[in-house]
Amino acid sequence: MSSADLRKLRLPGRQTLRGRVVFVFAVMSGLVSALLVVAVFVLDLGFWGTLAGGVAGGIAVGIAFAWWMSRRLLEPLQRMTRTAARIASGELGTRLPDTDDPDLAPTVDAFNTMVDSLQRRIDRERRLVGDVSHELRTPLTTLTTSVGVMSRYEDELPQRSRQALVLVRAELEHLRRLLDDLLALARAEARMHRADAEPLSVRDLLTHTLNDLRYPPDLLTISAEATVTGRKLELERALVNLLENADRHGGGVMGVGVDRRGAQVVITVDDYGPGVAPEDRQRIFERFVTVRRGRRTVSGTGIGLALVAETVAAHGGTVECTDRPGGGARFLVRLPACDEIH
Repeated sequence: MSSADLRKLRLPGRQTLRGRVVFVFAVMSGLVSALLVVAVFVLDLGFWGTLAGGVAGGIAVGIAFAWWMSRRLLEPLQRMTRTAARIASGELGTRLPDTDDPDLAPTVDAFNTMVDSLQRRIDRERRLVGDVSHELRTPLTTLTTSVGVMSRYEDELPQRSRQALVLVRAELEHLRRLLDDLLALARAEARMHRADAEPLSVRDLLTHTLNDLRYPPDLLTISAEATVTGRKLELERALVNLLENADRHGGGVMGVGVDRRGAQVVITVDDYGPGVAPEDRQRIFERFVTVRRGRRTVSGTGIGLALVAETVAAHGGTVECTDRPGGGARFLVRLPACDEIH
């Protein structure tokens, strides 16, 4: 017999939600009746005095027991609210604990069943994205190799064929970046390699990333030394995506900053572009959303900023887009600070 069946066979008592309500109303009624008896036979207050005393005493007893009872009744709802908040933040393995209250057990079971179904659906979608992206890499590699062979004889091709070859190369590169971003996003959403986090110097992380992309070192401004706990390759890729986004859509990177604000490390990336409209500042972090900024054409995959948001969230942080003082866009990455470097 399952635990759910045992809960159903258990007789309701004072530990149940229904039993608590019945008990409180019974005690409250008894106390009010006792107050009326005292007012009539002991205090001898007369009709109007007895009526006023009974009303006042009943109100006082009702308020006291209602306050006590509300705390007891709201406790399961508060527990459910905390659990739902943790699930919404990405902790899909969180569940409500089992209860021996036959009145609450169906709600708890239904809630956990709903979350189980949601997690299975999300896992299937993640596996589908990862599997499709992986399977497409083989034909993409074949196409890239074939185009590479054709490029060796590009000078011998007619003008229109050369133009077509250039377009095919550009589209293959776009598809390669899209598949790479999709695979990285699937891994980030699945929270893979969670045990590989380590303390990282933000200065070293940014210096290495800027150097690899051949940005001038004077772009980096360090207002305070900071350390975060994270996975180096994932954070580097997120930073690369932010920098490439500034180059592709924002007219280039104007500056990169690091600051320490309380328990958070704040990384800023500023660009020279026209900025992002307020109504688009949340949408740009969604998958496959591309926004035209000024007269620039949209050339991204629509995955880069979504990958940034997912990676930062997996590290317990947040990312947002705001206006840069003086014009342009500013991307702020907030990560929990770590005070230890190994």
